[in-house]
This record gives sequence, structure tokens and C-alpha cells, in this order.
Amino acid sequence: MMGKIDLHIHTNCSDGVFSVKEVLEMAGNNSYTPISITDHDTIEAYDTAFPIAQAMGIELIPGVEISSEYKTRDVHILAYNFDLENKTFRKLLHKIYKGRFVRAKKIIKKLANSGFNVNLKEIKKVAGDSNLIGRPHIARVLMEKGYFKHPQIIFDKYLGEEGKAFVPKLTFTTEKVIKKIQEAGGVAVLAHPHLLKDDKMVKEIIEMGIDGLEVFYYKCTEQEKERYNNLALQHGLIRTGGSDFHGFMKDDALQNFSAPPLVLAELNKMKRSKQDE
Repeated sequence: MMGKIDLHIHTNCSDGVFSVKEVLEMAGNNSYTPISITDHDTIEAYDTAFPIAQAMGIELIPGVEISSEYKTRDVHILAYNFDLENKTFRKLLHKIYKGRFVRAKKIIKKLANSGFNVNLKEIKKVAGDSNLIGRPHIARVLMEKGYFKHPQIIFDKYLGEEGKAFVPKLTFTTEKVIKKIQEAGGVAVLAHPHLLKDDKMVKEIIEMGIDGLEVFYYKCTEQEKERYNNLALQHGLIRTGGSDFHGFMKDDALQNFSAPPLVLAELNKMKRSKQDE
């Protein structure tokens, strides 16, 4: 039986707060099925997720959110229903994973130049069970040390693309990431297109052969949803939706959000068509 749908969820395998088990328990307690865990640049969650989800009656769709670069911009691509054992795909993720540590060290140096004393050991401690570190972990260290009270201020002034301590990710081009997802049998979807604030760029990414757009994003306005819904329909793309749940502070997304049923129907149809190729 279908429940609420969320195809964009993070655990502490990347930069989320809660463990895989805790996230699945929250999903189960709030009547979610299906869901997709889409951690940043890692599929580690799926080492343990399937038996837990099965025991709770939750359908789990393989997913990951991959960092890519296009015209110096950080572009996130969601991958669904790929082969979890594909060696080439796993190698791609591992290379991006290693680049995160190089990036973190550069960010730490820039923060030091602005008077903020943080180190890699502190960031790893905050990351806990995660083998992957990211900007949210750095933000949490800054907050724990009393430099800031809210993560949004940190991202606006320092860690965001316009921030003083911003460092681009060491990753692959958007076009290459899309291709690698599809070669692994997966479906490639542009995550939260409204955050690019550049519809010309969105259209250029569509021309690369992407399969879908994340139209029904939790924090989108109705106007933005309508705009990207029309764009997806115009180009024959599937539409997906998710909350981008991380579990920070008062994040209630894994209670109140649900994508419309059409996202599952379109994703399943795309999966079948790819299997027929």
C-alpha cells in the first residue's frame, strides 16, 4: 500500500543528523512508503537499509545525490534505480568522496583567515559515523564553538557560493555525472533546479540528456513548482519530488511533506523503459 512519498532524504552517512535506522523509523512512524535515501556522493546507507526497511514495510528506492560542476556552479544530480554493484559508478563516487577532504582542508584555511579556529579532527567528530564530511559538518562545529547561532548565517556569509570561505567541490562535470548514472542503469534527475536561479542553465542541463527534474521540492513556492512542472512536460522529462530532509534543528519535513503519486508512476515507467533498452 502506498503511503506518503519522499525521494530526497539524507542520513548521517553524509551530512544528515540521524542514522539510517533512525530515518527509517521516522519514515515508518509517519506512514512513508516508498522513500529514497539520497546521501551526498555515497551509497553507504544501502549497506544496512534494505533489511530494516523490509521489516518495517517500507519500499526503498536506491538513490544518491551526486555533486557535479557546470560553468563553475555546483550542480546536484539525483540518481535513482541504478545498479548498486556497478564498479564504475562506485569508483566515480569514491573519487568525489576523496575530494571532499581536500576541499574541507581548504575551507578550514579560509575560515582561519577570517578569524575562525576549526580543525579537521573537530569536523570528523561532528560527522560521527559518517565517512563523508561536508559544509554542514563545518557549520555545526562553528556553532558548537559559539561563533554563530544559526547555520543559515554561516552559509550566507562564509560557506555558500558567495561566501568568503567557499571552495568549489572537486568533482566531475554535470554531463559526465549524468552519463555515468545512465550507464549504471539509473535515472538522472536535476535536484532542486530553483536553487540554480538560472533557467537558461537548467535548459542547458536538460540538453545534456538528463531524465527528469525535481519539481516537487519541499521548500519550493507554488510558482516555482508550476514553472518547472511545465518545463519538464515541455521536454518530456519525468518529475520527482522530495523534502531534502537532513534533520537539522526544527526540520519537520519527514512528517509533513509528501510528493504526489505521479512521481512514483513516472519513475517506475522510466525504470521499465531503461530495462527495455
